[in-house]
Amino acid sequence: MTEDPAAVRLACATTMDRTARSVGLGAAAARLTGTFRAMTEHWGAARLDELPLSDVSPDGSPLEVAVELGGRRPAVQFAMEPLLPCRPANDSTAARTVMRVLAERYGAGAGRWSAVADLLLPDDAQGPHVAMYGAEVSPDGATRFKVWFYLDVAGPDRAFDVLRAALEAMGEGHLWPAVQAHAQRSGHDVPLLLSLDLTDDAAARVKVYFRHFTADVEEVVAVLKAYPGFEPGEVSAFCRCLLDGRLQFSDQPAVTCLSLLDAQTHERPAATLYVPLWTYADDDEQVRLRVHRALAGDPRARRRYDNVLAGVANRDLRSGTGIHNYLSWQPGRVRPRVKVYLSPEMHDMNPPPLGVSQQEHLTAGSQAPD
Repeated sequence: MTEDPAAVRLACATTMDRTARSVGLGAAAARLTGTFRAMTEHWGAARLDELPLSDVSPDGSPLEVAVELGGRRPAVQFAMEPLLPCRPANDSTAARTVMRVLAERYGAGAGRWSAVADLLLPDDAQGPHVAMYGAEVSPDGATRFKVWFYLDVAGPDRAFDVLRAALEAMGEGHLWPAVQAHAQRSGHDVPLLLSLDLTDDAAARVKVYFRHFTADVEEVVAVLKAYPGFEPGEVSAFCRCLLDGRLQFSDQPAVTCLSLLDAQTHERPAATLYVPLWTYADDDEQVRLRVHRALAGDPRARRRYDNVLAGVANRDLRSGTGIHNYLSWQPGRVRPRVKVYLSPEMHDMNPPPLGVSQQEHLTAGSQAPD
């Protein structure tokens, strides 16, 4: 039976295949696409207008593609949101289904997931979304899985409470002081996501993603300077390069990721910076030129970026914004690790701040942690 060419699942799988070929993933490309298809079986043959808007990409696309730009061997990561046709995005049924698929077919570790699932996948979620899942495939390594849980499931004012309860449920309540230290500006540094590596071994990471509302560049620098390798001048220069000289994240907040476990090794820095790209430029061609400037000292990273951009983009970059989501930065022993996050842009160009799926949701106001 031929798959409906208008089906979201087929369109996204085509993007996966194109991206894998663009970065030279080789024989692992089939593993990438096969994994994506397994994780999206619940989409069925749904067309785009039959699925709710996703938060994975700002335009509502249910897929985001990410590639680390400076590594020796290419690896492709995708993030997808479990969605059911004609059901709201905060319905947790599909999120539970995807976890069963990952555990049964791929042996993904469900220990920590199980500890927090009832808390973070409630039947009456107050936020518009509950979870995203991701997989990363490299040519010479195993497929790695992760989940991101939304922390506003009990309402935006309870994100810190939910996060603390989740850490305690996993037996990691001792990590709470690190969260308190990271949220420096009451009501403005807001936890958004809790991320878990879906493996039960000792290397599994626990991360928290924060949005820093109304922050200027120097306030972002102040958050990050406490973590290994984040030199204030380098962080400031990276932000200003991608913001084209702007001094403030006025429209779309910067994001930082705090790694609560394995936080002090060189390979896994304690924090990562994510600079939003779709609201601070007139079009994606402007973004491309800024990314080139940010990667000026690493020709291999620039080539890989150009290749993956060509694999994901399906229009002239000068038409508008929306293909570029984020560029992330974290220090390393030799050079910073930089990762680009791209959207297949299945809905429309020029998505608004926070994305189309979040427009009716509160953007701030969470209380500071006690």
